[in-house]
Amino acid sequence: MKKILYYNVHLVSHVIDADKMVLSKFLSPNYNDALFDNYSKFGLNKHNAVFDRSGHLPHFLNMDLTAHPMLKKIENYNLSFFEITELRCKQLLATGKPINVLWSGGIDSTYILLMLYYFANDKSQVRIEGTYNSIIESGDMFDRKLKHMFHYNINVAAGTDFKYNDDALYVSGMGGNQLFGPTDNMFATGGPAMFHHTLGTKETIYESYERNIDPELLEFFDPMIKNSPKPIETVADLRWYCIFNLDWYTALYEHKIVIEKCKAEKIMAFFDTEQFQEWAINTKEPFTKIKGNANTHRWQMREILSDLFGENHYADNKSKLISSYGMVDPTWLFLLSNGENILA
Repeated sequence: MKKILYYNVHLVSHVIDADKMVLSKFLSPNYNDALFDNYSKFGLNKHNAVFDRSGHLPHFLNMDLTAHPMLKKIENYNLSFFEITELRCKQLLATGKPINVLWSGGIDSTYILLMLYYFANDKSQVRIEGTYNSIIESGDMFDRKLKHMFHYNINVAAGTDFKYNDDALYVSGMGGNQLFGPTDNMFATGGPAMFHHTLGTKETIYESYERNIDPELLEFFDPMIKNSPKPIETVADLRWYCIFNLDWYTALYEHKIVIEKCKAEKIMAFFDTEQFQEWAINTKEPFTKIKGNANTHRWQMREILSDLFGENHYADNKSKLISSYGMVDPTWLFLLSNGENILA
């Protein structure tokens, strides 16, 4: 049976609510209404597709557990974020193909763009593929520096009609959010929200998660939390683990769902390597250097942007937003493990 990599959380939930038998061949062999109801009750069906990579939290859909399994703790781990970035850059550059960075204007894609440029022997190998949204987010950076350093193509945000070069690679910043988790000030403000942004408050983020999260939700999450490769003690820890674990498939597949298979395979998430995941699990460094200061979140990237590229102001002041390169089509249901899209 074909298994699921990603699903349209809104539409799938609506169809199951109306008549689950319509999707019977896509339901988990262990499906039961109580399990589905729990995903709805705890807000897991509101925004992003969520799936426990550790395999301890059952899902109501027949998800592919083998695609991106949870990695384990490594004793005496000592690699830095810079070293892991260097490995990834050299891996991509070694293909010899033009690398089009899907630049959103955000910290992750800006970091990737400049680091690939830094390690490239032929600087023209690295290029910008952006949209007008990218310019809106970081127009000063583009006008002052990037347009003078890179070949670039700026277009209207699009999905299925995007023009691809068959001889090039396309690299996105997806996975960065999953490695570092949400910033200390990124909480739900009403309406549908990504699940991890609903946990705790700014006041409780560094307090015990056990005393500040709904006990029923914690009971549901207990097997997953107990099997975390990294100790979970605070609300911030749990927020990180939820996005790193439950939201990993979203990071890899949400920007591929409306693109035909042969083109979707060309889009590579820069941070989708075992080395980056191992760093996130094993590093002793905090993800936010100064507690409560959201502009010190991802400080590893910020310091490199400042020290290597002289971008002190950008590094110190760029807020972490939910950046998006393109648009998605709401009429799909599933992305299957063979790359097939199931449309509504």
